[in-house]
Amino acid sequence: MENPGLVRDELDRKILILYVLSHLPAPVDSELLYEVCLCDNGLQYFDYSDCLQDLVSSGNVSEVEDEYAITEKGRRNAELVCTSLPFSVRSAADKLIAPAAEMLSRAALITAEKQETKQGTYMHLAVSDGECSLLDMTIYCGDAEKAKQIKKNFRRYAEKYYSDFAASLSEKEKKR
Repeated sequence: MENPGLVRDELDRKILILYVLSHLPAPVDSELLYEVCLCDNGLQYFDYSDCLQDLVSSGNVSEVEDEYAITEKGRRNAELVCTSLPFSVRSAADKLIAPAAEMLSRAALITAEKQETKQGTYMHLAVSDGECSLLDMTIYCGDAEKAKQIKKNFRRYAEKYYSDFAASLSEKEKKR
């Protein structure tokens, strides 16, 4: 079966990955990167995975805690070769990059970090608007499993938690 996409060989796949990473504002996990790279039907998961690992091995992409970012070397190489990708592939990638970039920008404004002490497990939770801190607190979790769930929920609903918390604190006391 012939590949219907315009990204047909290993070099094209690597260029596409570099193109996408060069347009994202923060490190990204492998799944989201793959979703954005699926702008072309010619990219299969195992080919993508091999190319991504080659880019890491060659120093064009860095991998830290299962997240990938373009390095300075990769950025220089991307500038030189990304125009060789067909315009239609770059345009399709740009359409998928925009919402991913917005999601990554939002995630950068939210902090949820586990802190282990001899007293137990805590989560440092914070929300920023990019200019100032809106909420910054540390909460006791008890154990690592609860911390994991708190982190997941806080990252997903940080704005709602902030809004609800601020509204609760600013309400007048209710009579009993």
